[in-house]
Amino acid sequence: MSENTEVLSVDLSEVRKILAGEVKLRNNVIKPLENAVRALKDPHKNAVALAEACAALEMPPSELELPGDYQSLIEKLKKSADENLSELEFTFARDLREAFGEKGIALGGSSASELIADLFVIKVDMRRKQVDMTFSRQPVTDKKIKLNVEQVVAAYERARREICERNVDLNVLLGELFEAYNRVLKLTDKPLGTRTIIVDCYRELIMVRQPAAFRKTPSKQKFLDYPKTHFAYDMMQLRRQQQMIYQGHRLNLGTATIDVGSDSARAMFLATDANEGQFIQHLYFTKEK
Repeated sequence: MSENTEVLSVDLSEVRKILAGEVKLRNNVIKPLENAVRALKDPHKNAVALAEACAALEMPPSELELPGDYQSLIEKLKKSADENLSELEFTFARDLREAFGEKGIALGGSSASELIADLFVIKVDMRRKQVDMTFSRQPVTDKKIKLNVEQVVAAYERARREICERNVDLNVLLGELFEAYNRVLKLTDKPLGTRTIIVDCYRELIMVRQPAAFRKTPSKQKFLDYPKTHFAYDMMQLRRQQQMIYQGHRLNLGTATIDVGSDSARAMFLATDANEGQFIQHLYFTKEK
């Protein structure tokens, strides 16, 4: 290849690179435009897709030259997307209420995006195409719950069974908690009655609850999990049933200050109902007089 031919090849490659870059920029707008056009054929059914397309079109590449009315068109599209998303949210909540009603459960909640099923909070997120379900501000599952009524009902039933329907001897639990508290005291060389960080006691409680097989030869297969949702529910039951005394020692909980409440290493939210509870910082036992 001659020197002139090599130079020409390099120059052509540079032109191709520039044009390819422009094509990519244009495709970043063309693709969501096409998605929006398809979604507009049935904007109610395709409300989520319409909202996603709109979000992509709201921030076009600054280097790309766009038609003069582009911004106003996208504003109209956003208004339509928001209206249809709100309507879909309402109908989804209506369908959820009907499905739970068939199970004998009346859903509470003052908005279509946040519903209450007994002790569980169900948050509907249309833009993310999923539902978040929590108890005591903790997710009840690490799996994604899709915008599907049957999936939501199934997730609720599974969470209720795993969290609320366990066979727990509260007196045994209280004894284990007392042991965990004393372990934390021993580690810090503090006397009975000293306030300890509830998170430290919870971690120690997990170890106290491990079976003999795990203590003998620790392994992942033998480890007995005790999620925060289970702990929060058990603490709720102890307080509701006023079962706070173990062998002459009363269990006490100390609320956290605002600045500590957001620190998950020092405080834990313990629910008293679906949307009520407190951030607890300290756990300690005192001798009954």
